[in-house]
Amino acid sequence: MKNIFLFCWLFCLSGPLMANAGATVSHTPDVVHFDYQILAQRSHKTTLFTQGLVLDGNTFYESSGLYGQSMLVSYPREESANKWAQLTANFTQKDKLPDRYFAEGLALLDDKLYLLTWQEGTVFVYDRTTFAVLDRWRYSGEGWGLTHNGEQLIRSDGSEHLHFHSPEDFSLEKTLDVQESGRPVQRLNELEFIAGYVWANIWHENRLVQIDPATGSVVGSVDLTALTAQVDIDSSESVLNGIAYDAERDGMWVTGKKWPSMYLIKLIKPAEESSE
Repeated sequence: MKNIFLFCWLFCLSGPLMANAGATVSHTPDVVHFDYQILAQRSHKTTLFTQGLVLDGNTFYESSGLYGQSMLVSYPREESANKWAQLTANFTQKDKLPDRYFAEGLALLDDKLYLLTWQEGTVFVYDRTTFAVLDRWRYSGEGWGLTHNGEQLIRSDGSEHLHFHSPEDFSLEKTLDVQESGRPVQRLNELEFIAGYVWANIWHENRLVQIDPATGSVVGSVDLTALTAQVDIDSSESVLNGIAYDAERDGMWVTGKKWPSMYLIKLIKPAEESSE
């Protein structure tokens, strides 16, 4: 997630198009290890250092990080088939953050966009239509990913913890420890709430985990190493990051920092695949 860390996590960039090739985590009986199918692909601007990704109807909202470059943008889900038009298309809306802020996770709730900042302890509240700043609140700790369960905003901070905040003033209501087979799952990053579960990117891993928000247990996982291998990545920090649920197509849009593409994937349980 952060390009100022002094270590680099190595990951495999080979394997077939279906998931579970080159898996980085051993399979455990209490976790469902999904396969996936790529349903669609679209372009993604390589200027975007993706931190948060949201799809609402036909509109993507995305937060992009880095000091001096952080911004909030929106753009349509559907794009022109013309490659030149894709490259030159403008954002529908764009707001650049002041240089002292590093934009992080993003969530849309009740027509308001909530945008975290990394180490500045500030969450911005935007009008989703005009991008006007309606409020800004302080919080303690780092901001990485953000989503919501319809009642609370859920924040990750790069550790194994998920923090549940009030959408009224961002006051902290509870903290949940995330574990997989009894072991803490650290580096939780971008988040998305889907069908009662929190899905999370793990920074510098090519997989997503499905978390039960009642217990903190990882109940599902999907390895996207094979998909990542299809992407022309320009640096070790161009990692997988960004999950947006597409309700119309019942799939997940996934992308990464400065990736040239976004992918709509459908998750497949092993039993579902074998029964076809």
